[in-house]
Amino acid sequence: MTTFRGCIPAKKSALLVVWLTLWIPCFPRSEKPAPAAQVTVRAAREGCAVDLDSTAVGKTDARGVLALTGVEPGDHYIHVRCENTPESSYFISPAEGQKIETSPDSSLQKEAASAGASPDFQGKPIELREHIQRAVQLRARGRIEEAVQHLRDASKLDPENADLHCELGITFLLGKDWKRARVEMLEALRHDPTNADAHNGLGYALEKLGRLDDALKEYRTASKLDPDDPSYRQHYIDALGKVYAQQAEKKK
Repeated sequence: MTTFRGCIPAKKSALLVVWLTLWIPCFPRSEKPAPAAQVTVRAAREGCAVDLDSTAVGKTDARGVLALTGVEPGDHYIHVRCENTPESSYFISPAEGQKIETSPDSSLQKEAASAGASPDFQGKPIELREHIQRAVQLRARGRIEEAVQHLRDASKLDPENADLHCELGITFLLGKDWKRARVEMLEALRHDPTNADAHNGLGYALEKLGRLDDALKEYRTASKLDPDDPSYRQHYIDALGKVYAQQAEKKK
């Protein structure tokens, strides 16, 4: 399958630029939780495993239904795995207090098929390139949400392309939208666990969300996957220094 490697256009520089241009001390703010959303997942049968943002959340009941309460408003990916059936994926973005449902007919795979993707190549190469090139241009001009829309359109053609999700994650990092960046990097890693850039980007998002220990794990993984990239190691060292500083502060 044709891929656009490296979080287009430059794998080694993209996240480093983000790191250098967006670095700020990591002091998570105390925010009042938004009213949770409710999501009803409908599958073809009982016992289908359901993941929310790469975390297992349960299995469907005898009716093929799993009700998820307490879902944080915002972007999420749901994956449903039924025995002897290809996995189905869904992108949702519920508002505060909203109730939404997914069904087998609303999966990303069905959207890709309706958009003209073939079984052998999930997407149209020329159309994908046009969306990606336009997204990169818009992002360079600071038009983040417009860039996001082009990348969303591209991912509808090729929903399992890890690099597209990584590129979305970088776009959200540039927009300082740490939660959405985290979700996209997780989705990228679901499709390609060896993507060092996605591990590094996930670590960056987690650090900004105040989850330093989790960020360290991602930076460490990125460094192991691509030891020739010094930026990954530097991110790990910087985050480790913050962890030590926090521990020292607690002992006072």
